[in-house]
Amino acid sequence: MQYEDAQYRNVQYEDDPYEGARYEDAYDAALPGGPRGKKPKKARGPKKAGKAKKRAETGGPGPKLYFGAAAVLAMFVLLGAAAVVVIRDWNGPDEGQAANARIGTPAGNGPSPVSYSSSPSASAYAGITSRRADPRPLTIGEAFPPEAASLAVPGGKTRLKLRAKRLDGDCAAAVWGRSVGAELGRGGCTQAARGIYSDTRRGYALAVAVFNLNASADADRFVDGLEHTIGAGFVLPLEAPGPLDDFGRGFGMARGLAMGHFAVVSWAQRLDGKGDETDETLLSLLIEGGKSPAVLGRAARASDYGPA
Repeated sequence: MQYEDAQYRNVQYEDDPYEGARYEDAYDAALPGGPRGKKPKKARGPKKAGKAKKRAETGGPGPKLYFGAAAVLAMFVLLGAAAVVVIRDWNGPDEGQAANARIGTPAGNGPSPVSYSSSPSASAYAGITSRRADPRPLTIGEAFPPEAASLAVPGGKTRLKLRAKRLDGDCAAAVWGRSVGAELGRGGCTQAARGIYSDTRRGYALAVAVFNLNASADADRFVDGLEHTIGAGFVLPLEAPGPLDDFGRGFGMARGLAMGHFAVVSWAQRLDGKGDETDETLLSLLIEGGKSPAVLGRAARASDYGPA
């Protein structure tokens, strides 16, 4: 699909990304109890997302197995922090704080992934469950720090470089579809940070988007709702030079994670548009893409010292 009315201003292209950079694995999928989100869904048509058909038996590992394994690792990584989390606002944050934000009109058309899954916020993010507890706005440097300029697939040879990054104060610039834009407005979205990565030698790409919402309930609702808008609205991948200008065409897998009052959406695909749900590299990229440095850092600081 072609983009209509999408605005790409002030995009920062990464011409000389940091080589060999790594960042802390403070999070390995943020699913302490296992992948509680829905199984990946496939769109039936461009107008309305249909219910997904069951994935054919292939003999290869599926998303459930990968995300489950990541969840086990996450339990060990986050156990110490979770043990000292002071549970605040257990009954939910003040829904009136920056709710129903006024945002612009999103693009009327755009691409959607073939497969999508989502998970609600976990207890490890209780310290940033609302923007009242975590009021500091995101910065582009926080969302994509130097150590996130390169992203590697664990145990593999694929290494993706950050090609472009952007921070928008109008969340409508980062999505397409009227219903998706309306949901962001309802959830009090004030910022959307996006980045796009690629490994042109291995032929893989990854788009990442982080949305700053009012509360964890809004983030939960947003990532869950994207399942029902596939084909009629989704996150817009950040524009970048070829071959990334074709991102969104062909087979792609996406995953939405609510992490406190933030929603993180990662979208992985091969540059040639081929592949399926058994592609181990795509599955690994979805997990890596969900490790937002900004969100993980804020959650860790809130766990140790109180509000971020």
